[in-house]
Amino acid sequence: MSQSINLYQISKDNFEVFSIDSESFDYDFNENNSSVFDKNFEGLIYLFLCYYDQKLPESLEKLFYPQDFIGEEVDYNNIDFENIEDFPESIAIYYLNPTIIKEIKTVLDTIENNKILDFYNADDFNNNGIYPEVWHTDENEDLAFNKRDLEEGLQLLKETISHAYHNGNYILYFM
Repeated sequence: MSQSINLYQISKDNFEVFSIDSESFDYDFNENNSSVFDKNFEGLIYLFLCYYDQKLPESLEKLFYPQDFIGEEVDYNNIDFENIEDFPESIAIYYLNPTIIKEIKTVLDTIENNKILDFYNADDFNNNGIYPEVWHTDENEDLAFNKRDLEEGLQLLKETISHAYHNGNYILYFM
């Protein structure tokens, strides 16, 4: 998973246009349709794994590891890494459809923030190699990689999914 991720909401009509020609689609990133998780998305994944005893519900698997995409993935099995001049970039853009978003929202609505955040343990995050491996217990609001940072990310995630659900939007992933 990437260091940061942007969950970009797109309407059904715009998704249809996007799916026909994703390379020339005109993205309009703004605070109403774009939620950026800067370096704490892997922490959120691990927090959910701890909460669910290492087995995510299927809808959260789809949230954190989306399978549907538009474009082309890089076939890493056919790359000669010893003789590579330019590393190929994937032009696959992963997405969630409104049906999956509804399933995710149903699960997220059952989770109380304070109960899942009780699973935060900085040493555990660091010892398990959760990026960026500098988690700590200092809750100063100017600092990241702590319980407060995860709480903000969790709230943003819930708001993003809820907003997409209520508007019938798709969510595109940019990593």
